[in-house]
Amino acid sequence: MYWLRIISATILAAVIGFLIHVLYGQGIAIEYVQNAAENGRLNDVIMQPYPTWLISVASFTALIPAFGKVFVYILIQDKLPSKNKIFKGAIFGILLLFVSDDLFRMPIMNIITGNPIDVVFIQSLEKWIIYPLMGIFIAILAPKQLFFISNKVD
Repeated sequence: MYWLRIISATILAAVIGFLIHVLYGQGIAIEYVQNAAENGRLNDVIMQPYPTWLISVASFTALIPAFGKVFVYILIQDKLPSKNKIFKGAIFGILLLFVSDDLFRMPIMNIITGNPIDVVFIQSLEKWIIYPLMGIFIAILAPKQLFFISNKVD
């Protein structure tokens, strides 16, 4: 029953994500964006080199998902193997990579759609480096618990 629940949850989560991606993301959303482009509504999209204010906004908003990663680490750090913070952080970073499309899915999809393997490798390497490094630095710097969650019983 244990493995059946894991397999069922995995399949259902993948089906939900894939159906929304195909029906909405590759259907309705693409049509909408193509219509916007045809009507000239995308003519003012900012292109590289980006102005300083845009880089500032991008840098500031990058804090949001980073905070989420720190929050998740604090919640699960005691469940990760090892007492060594660097090793624990690397494992957390690999978990972050594992739950994204960047570990296997996107490289496989990029290869089967015709991209050369060396190009896919170079593009994928960025994410394969970022997530484990983020995990290590989060593990080194994050507190043992959240300030509003205490193990003390009053």
